[in-house]
Amino acid sequence: MRLPFGIELLDDYLGGGLDKDTINLVTGRSGKGKTILAAHWAAEGARIGENVVYISTTLIKKSCESYLKKMSFMEDVFDRIHWRFARIEARDFLPLSKEKVDDNIRTILALDLEEVDRVIFDSITDFDKALADPVLYRNALGFVAELCYENDMTAIFVEEAPMLQEWGETKNIAESVIFLELLKVPDGFERALKIIKKYRTSHPLNWIPFEITDDGIVVKGGRLAPKDFDFVHK
Repeated sequence: MRLPFGIELLDDYLGGGLDKDTINLVTGRSGKGKTILAAHWAAEGARIGENVVYISTTLIKKSCESYLKKMSFMEDVFDRIHWRFARIEARDFLPLSKEKVDDNIRTILALDLEEVDRVIFDSITDFDKALADPVLYRNALGFVAELCYENDMTAIFVEEAPMLQEWGETKNIAESVIFLELLKVPDGFERALKIIKKYRTSHPLNWIPFEITDDGIVVKGGRLAPKDFDFVHK
């Protein structure tokens, strides 16, 4: 079973959407559209009657309502999503254990986990910052993923891609990875996404151009391929 974003071309490229009961990663540097893409997935779940929880550690309630709620893809579904606005503090998770992670995530969700179909952690990077240790972060990711698998929750982890360092551990536990970037093209810059991996699905490896509009994310036709130091439409 696939859980779509409600973005036609992207869902086609993904073979119908994200696989049910999987961990998925949406990553990219700041300002590239990660939250909007994750919100599309949340909205589509609510639209088809699923129980959706969106955990935001970066937005506050008021900014979420003034930003995401006014996009047309959120029409009639914004209030059907269970929005959770949380701050990740190291003291809540240390000393780190599966039980402590489970208890804190359950408290944030404030729902029976078996009732949740889709959950978004935006952003999982705040766990990394709070724990400030790559081993602890890797273990915490494993505990959160295990909690999702145990309760049949399909999850998107939203993660900030580092500017210079190696990517974090999240890509290794995710069954699909979507990377958002701003590419240089001959007449300026263009937003694009790439499906880095998607298990059990044949998908394009080129950059896929998209725009952010009042309707949310609009995936454009064609692909972007490198030419010299720029990218050009094919």
